[in-house]
Amino acid sequence: MTWFDRSLGGKKEPQKTDRKPDMAPVSEPAPDESTPSSKLEPAPAPAARGLVGYLYKGSRVTGQLTFQGSARIEGNVDGEIQCHGTLTIGERAEVRAKISGDVIVIRGKVEGSVVAKEKVELVAPARLFGDIDTPRLVITEGVVFDGDCTMGVARQKGGIAGSQNLNADRATAAKTVKLQVDFEK
Repeated sequence: MTWFDRSLGGKKEPQKTDRKPDMAPVSEPAPDESTPSSKLEPAPAPAARGLVGYLYKGSRVTGQLTFQGSARIEGNVDGEIQCHGTLTIGERAEVRAKISGDVIVIRGKVEGSVVAKEKVELVAPARLFGDIDTPRLVITEGVVFDGDCTMGVARQKGGIAGSQNLNADRATAAKTVKLQVDFEK
């Protein structure tokens, strides 16, 4: 605290103190690193930069989750997950949900359908009990996958091949009808 005194000119002037201005105040002790109260534990940082969502281990969510970018789940989720980016399900995560996203990487336990626009990657020790719909699928050794897989690329190729077979069947049927007409004449 500084006291002000009036000088002859009517202006207030600060009273001089014995302390130097660059010295720390006496009332503030220097932090001691040996005491536990002065240590702050930082929160665990997400593994990758650019995540818009991170559900930590020990968290439980029921309902619908929507991420407008990449996200990582280490906790428990029941419901539905939509991710417009890369969704990573961590090793200790337990998810019972319908999952959709651009790229989905699963390392934990998932029960439910998984739909990806680009790729699904199952990395050991992943356990997936449900169906997959994706154009690309990567499964490493040690993964448990129990369900059906539909790959959009194969479906598109099957559609082209199916239409060619349909045209061939129509041509055969037309020749048969023409032969029957010629036979009657």
